[in-house]
Amino acid sequence: MNKSIRLLPFFLLAGGLIFGQTPDIKSKFISAEELRRNYRFQEAISIYKEILENSKDASVNKAVISSIANCENGMSMLDYGARPTVLGSAVVPLKDFFLYYPDISDSTWILVPPGLNKHKKKYPINNVLKNNPGNDVIFFSAQDANGKWDIFNIRRIDETRWSSPEPLTTVNSQEDEILPYVSRDGKKLYFSSNGLSGMGGFDLYVSYWDEKLKTWDTPQNLGFPYSSPDDDYLFMDTESGEFSVFASNRDCNSKDSIKIYKIGFESNPVKSPVTSNDEALWISSLKGGTYKKEENRSESSDTIRSNPETSEYTKMIKEFRKLQSEIEESIRQINSNRALLSSTGNEEDKAFLTKKIGEDEMALLEKQSRLTASNRAIQQREMDFLSRGVIIPREEPADDKPTEESVIGPIIVKLALYGKLPYMEVMEPVVMTDYAFKTDGPLTLVEEKEIPEDFFYTVQLFLVETKADSSAFKGISPVFERKTKTGKYNYTAGRFYSYREASSALQKIKSMGLRDVTLSAFNEGESISVKNARLMEDKLSSANTYQIRLTNYPEGIPQPVLEIIRKSTDKDIAMKPAEGKNIYFVGPFANKTEAEAVVSALGELAAEGVSIEAIENK
Repeated sequence: MNKSIRLLPFFLLAGGLIFGQTPDIKSKFISAEELRRNYRFQEAISIYKEILENSKDASVNKAVISSIANCENGMSMLDYGARPTVLGSAVVPLKDFFLYYPDISDSTWILVPPGLNKHKKKYPINNVLKNNPGNDVIFFSAQDANGKWDIFNIRRIDETRWSSPEPLTTVNSQEDEILPYVSRDGKKLYFSSNGLSGMGGFDLYVSYWDEKLKTWDTPQNLGFPYSSPDDDYLFMDTESGEFSVFASNRDCNSKDSIKIYKIGFESNPVKSPVTSNDEALWISSLKGGTYKKEENRSESSDTIRSNPETSEYTKMIKEFRKLQSEIEESIRQINSNRALLSSTGNEEDKAFLTKKIGEDEMALLEKQSRLTASNRAIQQREMDFLSRGVIIPREEPADDKPTEESVIGPIIVKLALYGKLPYMEVMEPVVMTDYAFKTDGPLTLVEEKEIPEDFFYTVQLFLVETKADSSAFKGISPVFERKTKTGKYNYTAGRFYSYREASSALQKIKSMGLRDVTLSAFNEGESISVKNARLMEDKLSSANTYQIRLTNYPEGIPQPVLEIIRKSTDKDIAMKPAEGKNIYFVGPFANKTEAEAVVSALGELAAEGVSIEAIENK
């Protein structure tokens, strides 16, 4: 959001021009982008393909290919267009537009605290999360070190502690995902993205909760006209459930403003093909009413529109009327803020509103000055027309002017106040090292300052004077590096809890050409002979012990689950590959009751794929 995504291809193109592209390519690209934003997708694609044939700049071609994909997506989306019931709209400041949504109360939105967005960078929209008191899951967006936005959630552990942020991997793309909102029933996650399949810019998406898999499924574009070639944000059903709201800059000239649209609530909107470019433009304007195709336009009207002089005059009239509308909207907004100022007793809010009114009044004066200048230019053009006997087109062409029944007025908006999160302690991520023994994967090299107090076997690789190069391990992982008291470097491979596993790993390593490797064993941080280790292993295995088995996490245990386990027990967590996926074990527990206590603490958070099993005697 540090720039509108619709401008990105232009900046890429500008960069390409510096390195040898021609102004003709720039001109064609701008023309194609304008066609795309006006739903003339086929015409835009033709120009994009011409650019690809002539451009040798990789960044330009990447932007063009992306725009072609947006056009193709747009054509598909127009095959299933909705016709929402539009109840009104209002232009509001971009930075905190969500505070003006109708039917929301104070404290609905909370600024994401720095602890959850540690790489916060300057952005034109405030980063907020939805306040849901009592909920056990909070969703929000945060940036990485490069400024990319992803959606995360945190889960309640107890009254004040929350899990570390966990990314929604099934939702996040290679680009930005922002402004998540979860429906009242918790089954739909709405958000905006500029990296998923859409028309370009930020589109609106929804992901449904899969109760069986306990995850959010593949996001779906909300479709036309909720999504457009411009930037569309924050679709939500209001608290009353009577209507829905979203915001878009599709009809805004100012980069600092945005329009919010109030539409009738539809759980399953009827969709049908959009048959023409004119119809697409009409529907996307969200003016309300019914699209009426003009079939019998008069010949004089066509003549007037094709005359360069009168076309320019018509353009001036349009701009004049648009400026009039902006002034009327500004006056309404100033009056609304004045009414709010007179009714609030909070000094901080008074200061904010006073400043806002002052800024808006200065902007209003500038617009009124422009309107006066525009009116003078129009009058001069009219006098020129009349002196030559030219008929003046005083009305806008019929196909551009909405009928009386279709005009939807502004909605009443008021500025809500931000809320605050209660005290919360967000846990730091627990990083687990993959100790599963491999001979063909990326190297996991662990600097071992102290030998663990566990009982285990390991494969002794070599003892060398200087640090070994990663190529020396030939794909063996994990490898443990320990600097001895004499300054040498000792390298061992794997952690094994049975002689059978350790022996199998030893033979694999020998078959790779490392002949001088041997088995070592440790217990309570001390080296013991392999013979004594086998006796100890037999003694340990004769006891009736238990372990917890977790099978649903091939990509790693999620942070919330991991943190509850860490809180509930100090037993080891081990990962073992089985049947082509990673399985995690927690234990061993001296009795089944201890294991059941941990499973009970996990509750519904990890209900699937969790079991308690006895450790077989060997």
